[in-house]
Amino acid sequence: MGARGVALMFEGFEIDYAHAKLIPLVTKPGDMLPAVPLEFCPIYPGYLTSADGRPASAEALKDIHTKMTKTTPSRTWEQPQSHSTLAIKSQWYRNLFQIQNTLFHSTVEYFSNKCKYAYALTPITTDTISSPMGLGSDSEPVFVNILGQDVYLADSMQFALEYVLRFQEGLPGTYYLSPSFRGEDPDATHLNQFYHIECELLGDMDEAIKIAEGFVAHMTQAMLRNHSKIIESSAGTLSHVQAMLKQLEEPLPRVTLDQAITVLPSADCFEWVQEGQPQFGRKLTRKGERVLIEKYGGAVWLTEMDHLGVPFYQAYVEGSDRKKAKAADLLLGLGETLGLGERHSTPEMVQEALRHHAVPEETYEWYMNMRQIIPLSTSGWGMGTERYLCWLLQHNDVRDMQIIPRLKGKKYMP
Repeated sequence: MGARGVALMFEGFEIDYAHAKLIPLVTKPGDMLPAVPLEFCPIYPGYLTSADGRPASAEALKDIHTKMTKTTPSRTWEQPQSHSTLAIKSQWYRNLFQIQNTLFHSTVEYFSNKCKYAYALTPITTDTISSPMGLGSDSEPVFVNILGQDVYLADSMQFALEYVLRFQEGLPGTYYLSPSFRGEDPDATHLNQFYHIECELLGDMDEAIKIAEGFVAHMTQAMLRNHSKIIESSAGTLSHVQAMLKQLEEPLPRVTLDQAITVLPSADCFEWVQEGQPQFGRKLTRKGERVLIEKYGGAVWLTEMDHLGVPFYQAYVEGSDRKKAKAADLLLGLGETLGLGERHSTPEMVQEALRHHAVPEETYEWYMNMRQIIPLSTSGWGMGTERYLCWLLQHNDVRDMQIIPRLKGKKYMP
């Protein structure tokens, strides 16, 4: 054919076969060529050319290489009998092990060194759950019988943090990193057993937000410093991390629930706390949370939620006639990643909220009494570590963030 060479093109990799096309290069360098756009097309336009296009930049080639070699999980948690064997050889889980180590030590460094908080050793069983099945609760507690005693596995030990904060006068805060347990069905944003970073501090909601933003900045800096290659191999980029650190140089934007609902584009961005009962208020769906995240540049605080849509222990917004809560959710990545709120300061306020939410008072008497013994005005927050790591690695499923999974209805080893 008089060809000076041949181009080789492969097609069909998306399905169960591939074929090769051999295209003869019949022109000589400098020959006139058909008028075609000399540019890279991310989608096949229906033709090929052997003409030299614009040279790719080193940055563009690096980006393409990163995406081609991106480290992704293989969803081995779907196979309980073989997960342990497969995960131990998986680069995804090897990377995750390193990141989890940094997450723990950076948490301790931030709270101990920068905030001067005290670490609280808390049990994992309780008679006083922090997310009871009240009117607006979407969290199911995990009931167990241990040695003949009926108890709950801790859905949070926030109440314990409030309690131990009263053991040392002038202590600015307490914290822990510990497992939490939930009974609802797991999905891409919910786990039955997850690692919870929680703190309780002296001060109001604004002070808690300041500490939370400082923590996210500290943790993200540590991840970028220690694991930039792992992040890039998994996320395909570091731009979201760099943008977040830039955004955190100033306080993050805040939007109230009422404001959010007015700017959201469609009705499927929010729903009733109780279906068809508007007196209980509305809450955002995951879609609504993602819309707000994009609108506000990657992270935003959702504040002043309807009180019956949050746990009873969040304080009331003054002048709201018990309708709004002094609470805030940090929306990031998959959606709500960090939940925060100011607490009721008196026993009477706690009792009023319990009745408002139709939660039985019996197991919360001690919680009310400690406010009588040592009155304090406190706030606190908790962050699900797996959701934060999903954002860090730009991943869409928290079930891939457990090296040793614990999912409802599945039995894993070890």
